Amino acid sequence: MLLRFTIENLFCFAGETVFSMVAGKDEEHSEHKCHLRDSYEHEALCAAALYGANAHGKTKLVEAIAFARNLILEGRRPGQSIPVSTFRLDAEKLGQPSYCEFVIFHLGVEYTYGFLANNTRIEEEWLFARPDGEEVRYFERLTDNQGHTQIEFGSALSSLESEDNKFIEYVAKGTRDNQLFLTEAIERNIEVLKPIYSWFLNTLTIVPTNREIESLVIRAYEDSDFRNFISSFLKLANTGIDTISIEEKSLNFDKLLISKRSKYAFASEEFIKEFENDIADGLASQIESEGRKLSEAVRPSVNGQMLICLKTVHNDNQGNAVPFDIDEESSGTQRIMQILPVLADMRETSKVYVVDELDRMLHPLLSRLFLETFLKLNKNNKNQLIFTTHETSLLNLDLLRRDEIWFVEKARSGSSQLYSLADFEFKPNPAIKLERGYLQGRFGGIPFIGDIRSLGW
Repeated sequence: MLLRFTIENLFCFAGETVFSMVAGKDEEHSEHKCHLRDSYEHEALCAAALYGANAHGKTKLVEAIAFARNLILEGRRPGQSIPVSTFRLDAEKLGQPSYCEFVIFHLGVEYTYGFLANNTRIEEEWLFARPDGEEVRYFERLTDNQGHTQIEFGSALSSLESEDNKFIEYVAKGTRDNQLFLTEAIERNIEVLKPIYSWFLNTLTIVPTNREIESLVIRAYEDSDFRNFISSFLKLANTGIDTISIEEKSLNFDKLLISKRSKYAFASEEFIKEFENDIADGLASQIESEGRKLSEAVRPSVNGQMLICLKTVHNDNQGNAVPFDIDEESSGTQRIMQILPVLADMRETSKVYVVDELDRMLHPLLSRLFLETFLKLNKNNKNQLIFTTHETSLLNLDLLRRDEIWFVEKARSGSSQLYSLADFEFKPNPAIKLERGYLQGRFGGIPFIGDIRSLGW
């Protein structure tokens, strides 16, 4: 689970900015707190809503988490720059590195991992852990101005057997200045660091506004329980959809690959190669067009490649089933289908979902239904849902705790500030409408609209 994420001099965040999922002392909605370990000092929250005016930094916070995750998982090639974007409205900040740090709780252990980076090198990197009450150092890394990297190991690594120790030191010496040591160590199969890496790979899930979490068509084809869950939720949400189904038909695979300008045009040559390899290995592969996943996929069969299509099924006035293509459904229906895997997997996984614009194209009641379903299904589980939103009807103490409500506001300097409702000295009465207070500017994080006459029309 995510406990804290701290950044500085990254995107629109100039000073040290801390986002925390550590539960405060308030007792309301105690079921939203996750017990992590006996005698452990913290409990984690299962949800957080981030509010703020347009262009004030909500999405940039999501992008900061995604930037760090991508740097860890994808690494850098030799000579490749690091996509750091420092705060640009302060001349002093331009020449300084960006700071990222995660404090997480994973597999019964608290980990603190972070780095300091500019466009050309990782200047610092560190990993500490608390398997019990005492903090243990794994490593600290420092890169000088000449690009020479020095890594000091703590007892968690130095206590390994001699051969393993020598290999880790060898990997450390070979780590390029633009590469994270954690990434390099995983590529060299250093087992002791795999738990922290696995959290970024398997637990932390970023859901931007224009992407599916996963291939719905492939999963719906392979998993009837998932298909039934999606059907049930869409029916509950009054979308007019009775069920979803899969259709299969023969496909001229060679023609599909050649016809790049067709409906099934692929995003890149790299994607085409990956696509062909999946088919050659006997795997189903999602079709993608202009970076956007579609509701079709190709799967191999004994009779050649088959096109599998995800369909929604409505009932006509005679009660007969009528199939529709996904792109014939409303934007809101397509959006809810994109994010429904969050709910479908909750009872079997412990993930951290970071969703940008949860309410995008959704009716306020549908946004609330999604959040209420998450909170209900997450009882006795350890999933987290962190989302940005403009949906003020979710600003309700009957639904969320004070420390689960966050605001992002831009100062006059252009730097974004992040704070929670729990940071305010007064404690709002649950009977008070937070929504009205927020829109009136009591908590900040709203646009202050100027006089329309200034447009000069």
